Amino acid sequence: MGLFKRGANWYLDFYVGSRRVREKVGPAKGEALRALAVRQAEVALGKFNLHPAASIPTFEAFAGRYETLVSAHKRGRAVERYYIRMFVAVFGKRKINEISSEDAERFKTNRAKEVKPATVNREMTLLKHMFAKAVEWKLLPTNPLRGIRSLNVPTHIERILELEEEARLLAACDRVRSRFLRPAVILALNTGMRRGELLSLKWEQIDFVHCRIRILNAKTKSGERSIPMNTTTYALLSELRQNKKSNLVFPSNRKVGERLLDLKKGFKKAVQLAGLEKIRFHDLRHAFATRLVQAGVDIITVQRLLGHARISMTARYSHSPDSARIAAVRRLDELFSLQSDPNRPPEPTGPPAVAVHKAQQVSTLGP
Repeated sequence: MGLFKRGANWYLDFYVGSRRVREKVGPAKGEALRALAVRQAEVALGKFNLHPAASIPTFEAFAGRYETLVSAHKRGRAVERYYIRMFVAVFGKRKINEISSEDAERFKTNRAKEVKPATVNREMTLLKHMFAKAVEWKLLPTNPLRGIRSLNVPTHIERILELEEEARLLAACDRVRSRFLRPAVILALNTGMRRGELLSLKWEQIDFVHCRIRILNAKTKSGERSIPMNTTTYALLSELRQNKKSNLVFPSNRKVGERLLDLKKGFKKAVQLAGLEKIRFHDLRHAFATRLVQAGVDIITVQRLLGHARISMTARYSHSPDSARIAAVRRLDELFSLQSDPNRPPEPTGPPAVAVHKAQQVSTLGP
């Protein structure tokens, strides 16, 4: 049993019975020595979990098993299916024990040239979970992807839609060939619903008698909520109901019985036509929360309307307007102007306790 180095990494080299095992550890020799000692003890005690080569599946076969047993029960299974097919195209014919952290790092680097860091991180999270399941199902002794770090995601500057910009955006929606774009934008601004919640909305979730919308199968358990309808929302949904041809509020134009998949292209076109910059569909949810706060609605109520599990998340969505921030810092000008005013009467110089005592004496005297 020994160590050898290949490139920048150290590897273990040992036998279990008649089978030779080579295991990658990493660039640190100290870590490799510790791993070697652990493997020596495991082999001596007969505890090293070495699977017969014939029982180790290819990544393609393993991915099919994962998709059937795990992905099928997830809310985002359609997206996961797309990611898994991409993984199969890269790793498909290789056995899962032949895929190393270096292979995964290379995949991550190549994907970062094609998509945004946040997308790469979501893909890598799924890939790591797949290998965690391989360990749980006793197909692998350890997860080779466990130590892979996520990419740094640049902070997005929150953009709040002003009322004048909203009018321009709605006018631009009428110029885009997407019959559901304007209604979806109006509902997002008046309910704070997420895009996925809007597009999966069914008529059975809308209670016209009690003027409420029930959100089911939300992003989190706390996201399942009831949103009251204001006059704008009620009128819009009543109009859409008159021409409904599906149990979905926003059905697909191409596939009968399925929901509208996305509004990205139409929304992006409307934003361009309106002459706006850096506005995402999700920013409409920000605008909903901010306007509630500006109207004096308490943050707990805003949290429940948005369906957030933590109040800290709601605080991130609710923004004070520029005018409020400007007024706040101008108070400093008022403070310093009072302190520098030569006509201002001097403050009492005695101890605070004495001043309070005198004030109490004056207040107890009659006229």
